[in-house]
Amino acid sequence: MLMKEPTLTMPKSIGKLLLWYGIIYLVVIKLREVIYADSLSEAFSDYNDPHMFGLMIASGLAFFSYSLFSYLGLHLFFGKVAWWQLLGALIFLIIGCMFFRAFLEEFVIYNIFGVGNYNRNMSWPVYLLDNVYYAIIFCSLGIVFFFVQYGHFSEANRRQIEVSQRETELKFLRSQVNPHFLFNTLNNLYSLVATESSQALPVIDKLSGLLRYSLYDQASMVPLAREITYLQDFLELESLRVDGLVPPEVIFGPFSKDWQLPPLLLVPFIENAFKHGDLKNADRPLRIQLSELENRLHFRVENLIRKETASQDEVGGIGLNNVRKRLDLMYPRRYVLEINPRAEDFIVDLKFG
Repeated sequence: MLMKEPTLTMPKSIGKLLLWYGIIYLVVIKLREVIYADSLSEAFSDYNDPHMFGLMIASGLAFFSYSLFSYLGLHLFFGKVAWWQLLGALIFLIIGCMFFRAFLEEFVIYNIFGVGNYNRNMSWPVYLLDNVYYAIIFCSLGIVFFFVQYGHFSEANRRQIEVSQRETELKFLRSQVNPHFLFNTLNNLYSLVATESSQALPVIDKLSGLLRYSLYDQASMVPLAREITYLQDFLELESLRVDGLVPPEVIFGPFSKDWQLPPLLLVPFIENAFKHGDLKNADRPLRIQLSELENRLHFRVENLIRKETASQDEVGGIGLNNVRKRLDLMYPRRYVLEINPRAEDFIVDLKFG
């Protein structure tokens, strides 16, 4: 089944557009009146005249309609129709706003006060030119506001898609963890059950706990103590399948704070050591260390390489590649992973956090 990418619905921000409009209206219209007036009292004298005050309200509504309908037109049609259709729709809306302004100023205000905004003898070309002047100013405001909002919306949408894709990839990578471990443990469990070993029930209990942690713990980060418990149980179950195993040297801690890390991040390194390592050499046992170093977590695994493994296939493989991808996603530019396969041994050194 294909996964549908999440999308955001761009909200209509009429209130914020009104705030932008108020600022531009004061600068373009009222500030100009103050500049050209002989005094402040003259500049604000219109507020004492009911006709001029009503005309100012009507003009303000008309000018805002230019911004509002340009914004709503783009909000409705942008990206859904061809550019020429969008341009035609905007022109149609602007013409409608011109008629709306004429209705407010030359019908409503005229019928209330007996005087409109324009001289009745003004020619239509002059009237149209004046309206085009204000239409350009306030339609531009609505258009600019739309694209500013659209830019923020697109960025938020892009980030949400990236987060969703990242979570999907992390879940996929996590699902790839330990297929060999599960197969081998089931084989060992079969042998224990067949021989009626007393170890069978403890192994079943530990295996069920590991599978529960692997499959049902969906947290992106888990406490370090929980991960260490998993690693200890994992080591115990892996040790069952190695005859003549020299007990690994394992050091966890000490830790000065409550660390969090992605679940199952470190398991592939240990699984790799059991899959390819020579674990029967008492002089060079498997060494696993997880500690703090310079306010970061430091994880290190050292193991000898079995000769037949080194000659048959490359040590590492899919598991370690998955770890690199998870580290890139969870700790971008905040980790150092050194993998040093040599002729006789294999060393993994990871610093992160």
